[in-house]
Amino acid sequence: MRKSTAFLTALAMAGCTLSAPLGVLPETKVNAAGGFDMNIKVDLKGERKEISPLIYGVNQYTTDLKSVKTTAVRQGGNRMTAYNWENNASNAGSDWKHSSDNNLSDSNPPAEVVQRLSKEAAKYGVDYKMTTLQMAGYVSADKDGTVKEDEVAPSKRWNEVKFTKGAPFADEPDLTDGVVYMDEYVNYIINKLGDSQSPTGIQGYSLDNEPVLWNDTHPRVHPEPVTIEELGNKSIELAKAVKKLDPKAEIFGPALYGYTAFDHLDDDEQHTESGDVKSKNNYHWYLDCYLDQMKKASEEEGTRLLDVLDIHYYSESARTGAEDRVQSVRTLYEEGFSENSWIGQWCMQNVPILPTIKKSIDTYYPGTKLAISEYNFKGGEDTSGTIAQAEALGCFADQGVYLATLWGGEPFIISGINLYTNYDGKGGCFGDTLIPASTEDVSKSSTYAAVNDGDESKVTVMITNKNMTEAENAVIDLENASKDYKSAAVYAVYGDNDQVRLLDIVKDVKDNKVNVELPAFSAAMVVVSDDAAAFDGEKIYEEKKVTEKTEEFKDPSSMINKNGYVEIPITDPEQVSKIVINGDVTSSAGSGWATARLCSMHQRKGQGRQGFLDIQELQSPAGQGSVRYRKV
Repeated sequence: MRKSTAFLTALAMAGCTLSAPLGVLPETKVNAAGGFDMNIKVDLKGERKEISPLIYGVNQYTTDLKSVKTTAVRQGGNRMTAYNWENNASNAGSDWKHSSDNNLSDSNPPAEVVQRLSKEAAKYGVDYKMTTLQMAGYVSADKDGTVKEDEVAPSKRWNEVKFTKGAPFADEPDLTDGVVYMDEYVNYIINKLGDSQSPTGIQGYSLDNEPVLWNDTHPRVHPEPVTIEELGNKSIELAKAVKKLDPKAEIFGPALYGYTAFDHLDDDEQHTESGDVKSKNNYHWYLDCYLDQMKKASEEEGTRLLDVLDIHYYSESARTGAEDRVQSVRTLYEEGFSENSWIGQWCMQNVPILPTIKKSIDTYYPGTKLAISEYNFKGGEDTSGTIAQAEALGCFADQGVYLATLWGGEPFIISGINLYTNYDGKGGCFGDTLIPASTEDVSKSSTYAAVNDGDESKVTVMITNKNMTEAENAVIDLENASKDYKSAAVYAVYGDNDQVRLLDIVKDVKDNKVNVELPAFSAAMVVVSDDAAAFDGEKIYEEKKVTEKTEEFKDPSSMINKNGYVEIPITDPEQVSKIVINGDVTSSAGSGWATARLCSMHQRKGQGRQGFLDIQELQSPAGQGSVRYRKV
C-alpha cells in the first residue's frame, strides 16, 4: 500500500482541540442563541424491558478494545471464512489479491487466533466472546501469498473442511492430511480455554460469515453462488457438531450481509430458487425459510441448533451524508418511515426491518434470539456518527436485540458506545431496564431512557439533537415517578471533539422536570438523580479557544527519512493537542480498499516520553481518508 502525493496536516495549537476541516458541517457552538424547544416524556410506570448487555459489543479486528468499554467481542469478517485453525493461515479473497498469508497470525501453534481473542477479552474485562467457524468448504493450506485463478479449490493451496472427524480427536492436529475438522477445532478450543461456561472459553460460534458473498469475496474457495439447500444443510450439520461438544454454546447464523440476502438470499435474474421456495411454502422472505429449516432440524435432533438469528446491517441512506445518516436508524424501528435510498423506494413492505424480522422469528422459530453482528452507520469523523450510533443502541434495546457488535473503530462512533457504557470515564452506564420515553419529533431529536432493575434512584436519558445549527432546549418530564429527583448531569459529544464531556450539572430540578440545553448536532446522556449532591465535585468541561493551522505537503516523497518513512515537521510541538492527517488513499494493487499505517510522533523531555498515540492504521475506500492522533 502507498499514500499518494498530497498530505494535509492540520495542527491544533495553543493548548486547544482541533477539528479536521470537514467541509460539509457548519460550525457549531455550545450555547447557540435561540434554538428550538423539545418536550421529552419519560414514564417511570410504563412498560419495562430488560436490556441485553451484549448490545454494546464490537468486532475484534476493527475496534481497539482499549478505546471502548464494551460487553461483547466478535471474531469475524471475510478473513475468517478461509481461516485454517491448524496453522493460522487465512485468505483475504477479493479484498486483497486472494492472498493466503499470516494476516491473522504469524504464529504456528494451532488455534492461536482464538486463544489471542480470549486473552485480549480477559485483559479488557469482556466476558462474551464469539468466534467464526468455517463452512464454505475449504481453508488456506499455506501462507504463500496470492492464490491464482487456476488454483481454485480443490487444489494444493487449500485444505478441505469437514464438520465431523468420525475418529478420536488428536491432541495436536495432523498438518499433513489435507483436511481440517471443525469438531476437532471446537474440541481443541475447549481443551485449551474451557467450554462456553468457562470465563476464558468461547460463548458463541458463528456459522461462517456472509455466505451469500462467498462467490464474490472468496471465488477461489466457493466460486458458485450458495443455494438454500447448501446453506441449510451445512448450518444444520455444523451446529450439530458444536452442540455435541458444548451443548450450552450459542450458535449464531446465518450472518447474512444485508437486506437483499434477508429477502431472497442469492437470487438474481438467472437464479430463482428463493422465489420458488417462498412461493411453495408461503414464506414472506428468505429468513422465514432459514428459521423453518433450523427449527425442523432441531426438533428432529432433540436440541436447539440455532440460538441466535444473526444478520449484518449497513445502512444505505447513511452513505449519502450527515443529514440522512442521523435519520437512517429509523428504518429499523419506525412504521411508515421511508429513507432516502433504494430501500425507501422499493422495499417498504419490510420496513421497519427489526419488527419484520421478529415476526419471522415468532412465526417460524419462537425463542430464537436476534443479533446484528456487523453494523455501521458511518460518520466516524463527525457527530453525525455519534448521533446515529446512540440512536441505534437505543433502538437495539427497545427492539430486544440480544447481541450487537459494531464493525469499525472510528472515534465519533466509538463515543456513541461509550456514551452508554462509560459516560463519566468511571464506568457510569445506561440503566439495565428500558422505560418508555419519547420526543415530540424524532426527526429533530430521539430519546431512550432506563433505570436499573429495582433501583429508581437514578434515571438515564439519552437524547440526540439532529439539528446542525440550532441548540435544543429540552424539558425532560419524569412522569409517574415515585421519587423526587433533585439533580442531573449532562454528558455529551458535540462540536469537533469526539470525547464524551460533562457539559452541565443541573441543580434546580423541580417537579421532576429537568431543563437541559444541548448543543447543535450532539448526542447526550442525561443522568438524573434523587440525590442533590450526586454530582458534587464533578468538573464541567471548559471550552478553550481553538486555533487551527493547516499545512500542505505536495511532495511527501521528498520528506522520506533514513528509515523510509515520510517525516512531517511539527513546529511548537508542546502546544499541539491533536493532529489530523488527510490524504488521497490509493492501492498499488488496484483494490477498492487501501490501508496505510502511520507511526506515532513523540517528543521527549528528560527521561520521559510525551507525544501522540502509537501506530494508527487507516483503512479507507480508494479516495480520501484521514488519521487522527490525540496527545497522551
